[in-house]
Amino acid sequence: MAPGQRGGVRGLLPVMLPRTTKRSPVVETPQQAEARRAAALDRAISTPRYASYLNAAGQDADRARKLYVWDRDLSTAVLADLAIVEVALRNALHNALTSTYGPEWYQNIALDDRSMKQVERAWGYLRNPRQGHPSTPGRVIAQCTFGMWVNLLDAGGYAGREPRRVHADYEQLWRSTLRSAFPGGRIEARNDPSPHASFTRTWVHSVAKTVNVLRNRVAHHEPLHNGFPLPGQRSGQQQPNRLTAAEGVEAYMKLTRMIDRNLAEWIVNNTKVTTLLATRP
Repeated sequence: MAPGQRGGVRGLLPVMLPRTTKRSPVVETPQQAEARRAAALDRAISTPRYASYLNAAGQDADRARKLYVWDRDLSTAVLADLAIVEVALRNALHNALTSTYGPEWYQNIALDDRSMKQVERAWGYLRNPRQGHPSTPGRVIAQCTFGMWVNLLDAGGYAGREPRRVHADYEQLWRSTLRSAFPGGRIEARNDPSPHASFTRTWVHSVAKTVNVLRNRVAHHEPLHNGFPLPGQRSGQQQPNRLTAAEGVEAYMKLTRMIDRNLAEWIVNNTKVTTLLATRP
């Protein structure tokens, strides 16, 4: 070391670093760990959303949390069932219309603006720039949403603009094909306790519309524990008519039985919904 140097750097005194003391790691009890995780879940849920669970649980935070998790599991199970029901409805309607109007029925019949926009969207998504159109009708119908198939069972509407605005009559569309799409429809209508139940396009549409409302609710992570409202339907007190989760499940099972009773039986034997409905916190 050269004269005048102290430490390792010329002209500077060696730096004395403070001693570090070793701290014992904090050990969480299982109860503390659970409380920490539960608090994280509470923070993740908005206050207005969590309020409905707290109210249903009598302001018991632990039970409200369990109800929230149960609701999530029920929605997941319902969506799993509906993934099958949706494809079954799509194929049932497509096959019935194909048998009467050909595989490209969407080009051969009058569709209202709602339905036509869905078909155009699917067509545009799949269009091959070189061929100018999708390769198969099956690819087109697979791109159409569940809502489009439900709307196809509605009364129909108008298409185009004046002076060439035409009416698409879906009552006429299904007059000769409804039974082909829903071979179990008559039996289900007879077994339905509602005084308005009758195997008609209107009745089938009402069932399918309920299923679509339920589907949209679970797809958007809306609660099921307090049921779900049916848009446009009011009770005697002018409140939106609400169905329970169990009634919503019965609606999609009814729709499935109309399409194929064996498929409905398969869902019953494989669903997780039944167990969840029976084990609500």
